[in-house]
Amino acid sequence: MLSKPCLEYVIVVGAPAYPVSPDVFATESVFARHLEVLRGQLASRFERLHLIAPRMTDQAYQRQRASMKELRAEDGFSFCPMPPGDAKMLRYWMAMPAALPRMFEAIKRAEIVHAGLSSDLYRPIGFLATLMGLAQKKRSIFVVDIDFRNSAAMNYQTGRWSRKSYLLCRYLYDPLRIAQIRLATRFCSLVLLKSPRMVEAFGGGKPNVKDFFDTAHDEENIIDEAAVARRQQRLSDGNRPLRLVYFGRLVPYKGLDRTLQALARAREQSGRDFRLDVIGSGDDEARLRGLVAELGLDDVVTFHAAVPYGPALFGKLMDADLMLATPLSEDTPRSAFDALSAGLPIVAFDLSYYRDLESSAAVITVPWPNVDALAQAIRRLDADRDQMKRMVGNAVAFAHANTQAVWIDRRMRWTWDVLDGTVGAPPR
Repeated sequence: MLSKPCLEYVIVVGAPAYPVSPDVFATESVFARHLEVLRGQLASRFERLHLIAPRMTDQAYQRQRASMKELRAEDGFSFCPMPPGDAKMLRYWMAMPAALPRMFEAIKRAEIVHAGLSSDLYRPIGFLATLMGLAQKKRSIFVVDIDFRNSAAMNYQTGRWSRKSYLLCRYLYDPLRIAQIRLATRFCSLVLLKSPRMVEAFGGGKPNVKDFFDTAHDEENIIDEAAVARRQQRLSDGNRPLRLVYFGRLVPYKGLDRTLQALARAREQSGRDFRLDVIGSGDDEARLRGLVAELGLDDVVTFHAAVPYGPALFGKLMDADLMLATPLSEDTPRSAFDALSAGLPIVAFDLSYYRDLESSAAVITVPWPNVDALAQAIRRLDADRDQMKRMVGNAVAFAHANTQAVWIDRRMRWTWDVLDGTVGAPPR
């Protein structure tokens, strides 16, 4: 009697994972939860979800272990490690001759290959996986998780990039990234883009090109009615200044220096005692702490260590009133949906991602990267508590309509259509 084939769904990402043992790997807790939900959706057809991702270094694993989660072979997971994404270029490509055959064999066993845009053109794991899948006539999903087209100009304008870097990106790297997307829309079974603008620009009405929100929150993460009532009651106290929050990685492109500057200006202009909680960790923390001291905000800004995704994080958001987001280049942080799940209104720079979220009526955008406009928005909301209370209700409604399960279910319906041959071109 023939044994049942082990159908595999291969997913290729740039986020690193760590091989704890031959049968266990660990990855960032939010992403691990996403993989668990996806694995559950795949269970009716696939026996294994096989992750291809850069190998996290031992040192990074020890630093981040508290915020990571383990996934096991006995639960239908496996891991193919690729060279670390932060390895020096020569060392990285010296390791590739051994890594690429492993990736090729994993894709050979797969029924479908889920990869995406390689933004780092020197380490194009996602695009190489897509090409391997197309070469082996596999069904394919191609994901673009950020509308990067304005990022070069933004980085140049803020002084983060030199003119040379801007020109190289604008006229060499971006065209190569765009070429990946155009190839994918032509040949891949399903292409998921992160904004209606990208769908319009690259989809051309093609049925295999879809707009997609990649959310991480579940129904259990959404603030309950009693907590909503408490937050709205708290906002009714006009004598109580707003408590602001940022949570995520502390890295330069997140623009936390602009958040701190806006906080200082809002306090100075209004005379109100606005406070800010910063939840997270990263290489920019020392610089940000120095800026807090320089702006005289030592007693105003509180830094909290990063916490694992789930009750610990959402619990920390319960005392906040408003989330601020000030990225210096295009970004698609899941923290936006986590804030909405916690019933938090958002004020953000008007990047394409946040402009899309304005449809929730819980998000307000201000011109990028205008610190004065951000400070004015904080003051305006502080003065209009009725609007803030409406935004709380809108945030919760939007969170219920866009849970991880909702979007994975939508993606799975598209995936079943791909496998059944009703959407996307057949493998060539």
